[in-house]
Amino acid sequence: MNNYDELYIILNNISPISKDVWDDIKYNFKEKTIYKGDYLFKIDDDVKDFYFLLDGIARYYYLTTDGKDFNKSFAYKKGHLLSSISSVIGLEKSPFSVEILSEKFTVLYIPYEDFINLGYKYISWHKLTLKIYEHLIIKKEKREADFLLLNATARYEKFLQDYKDIVNIIPNYQIAAFLGITEVALSRIRKNINIS
Repeated sequence: MNNYDELYIILNNISPISKDVWDDIKYNFKEKTIYKGDYLFKIDDDVKDFYFLLDGIARYYYLTTDGKDFNKSFAYKKGHLLSSISSVIGLEKSPFSVEILSEKFTVLYIPYEDFINLGYKYISWHKLTLKIYEHLIIKKEKREADFLLLNATARYEKFLQDYKDIVNIIPNYQIAAFLGITEVALSRIRKNINIS
């Protein structure tokens, strides 16, 4: 199965798209592979594309004025959309970076403008776009709720559930940056819940 077929299955599961529509749309996407330590985009970049993950792991992170980084999210599931919405719609430059954590990282990407314009041509693509935005909003609401309602231990336990497939790959200092705590505090939490 090629990468275009794989992405079709993923998108079709989000919202139905006919094979004929996909055959007309798919070559608007281009493939890109980058490697560990590289960036898909950085803070203050003008992001123009929607990237759909095919293989690899990356982290989204913000940087404070004193150089401390906070992880916003991790991308590892096939079909995961990576972009900066505020940047692609022209409001501001990207407020965060996406750094590659795996040995290699492969995406299919499409200019945001093309992605949106396809929705004017195909109602099924327009419905897919709405579903994607719904998923992004729900994810953001859950992340906010976790920070407001859960203590650090509960946030870590939730991280272990949500990221169970990569929890043993992500270094502890990256997990601490996601939880908004120090690595020392994370070590204490792991000891308290008997994780070595």
